[in-house]
Amino acid sequence: MAKKAYIIPAIIVLLLGVAAYRLFISPATPDHAINSYLKGEMAKLTLPESLEPVAPFVIMREDGSPVALDEMKGKTLLVNLWAPWCAPCRAEMQELAALQRELGDDRFEVVAINVDRSSIAGARETLREWGVEGLALYAEPTMAIAIKMAEGKLPTSFIIDSDAIVRAIYVGPLGWDKPESVALFKALKERLL
Repeated sequence: MAKKAYIIPAIIVLLLGVAAYRLFISPATPDHAINSYLKGEMAKLTLPESLEPVAPFVIMREDGSPVALDEMKGKTLLVNLWAPWCAPCRAEMQELAALQRELGDDRFEVVAINVDRSSIAGARETLREWGVEGLALYAEPTMAIAIKMAEGKLPTSFIIDSDAIVRAIYVGPLGWDKPESVALFKALKERLL
């Protein structure tokens, strides 16, 4: 009879311990709220095993000024690493530009980073040749970001939330302007995820 008296308090302590762990100890564990948005093209995304901040790689803006990726906190980003000689990169640039035109504002930006040595001038010329309009120009001509973040694979894209946390990754071209993509980025932009 005495053993039964300890079961209910033990269960309560266990449940409180689990709740405390989830609230205070495991903030880097993905909450998987993003899963309900992984439909169509977005179902191809890879979710990280743990939520980590984006690396503080320094990239160049169109005017040549530097900015670290982790300093772009405060807005949702779709960071895309590309190069003019990368045929699969060309395949998705129109979709990236369309997504930027549809959702781009102070809470969302497509950050397409040219990792070729041609830098900003090369990015400008290539996007003009490809007929891509509406993307801000960014570059990182040493390719360090492509080697360290994407293991040299282009194109590679990273979905980064407004807290500068990497939420998803994709290697290869993807239909970024599809309705399921727009829905995902709207939810991230509105901080619903």
